[in-house]
Amino acid sequence: MADGWAQRTVAANWPQHPKLSAALAARSSLWAVCRCGREAAIDPAPWVAQGLARQATVNLESRLRCLCGARRARLEIRGLAEAPAGLTGGIHVFR
Repeated sequence: MADGWAQRTVAANWPQHPKLSAALAARSSLWAVCRCGREAAIDPAPWVAQGLARQATVNLESRLRCLCGARRARLEIRGLAEAPAGLTGGIHVFR
């Protein structure tokens, strides 16, 4: 539109973060990535049991703790083929 309404509508909905329920899809997995470089697979089942399946993953990042002392880690939904080949672990669900 000439008044820019379409741009404001798109900007209001961006960025769109994936929901936790997307990690429950077939051939998907939930991974936490810390700034220190540590990565760990996270089981979404406890959060789903708490009724958080519709929460955006970004809202759950503060519930993770890393061995390096970080009180937050980025959550990513990956396919099974995207799992890292090296050692993983050391990031835990705090609450």
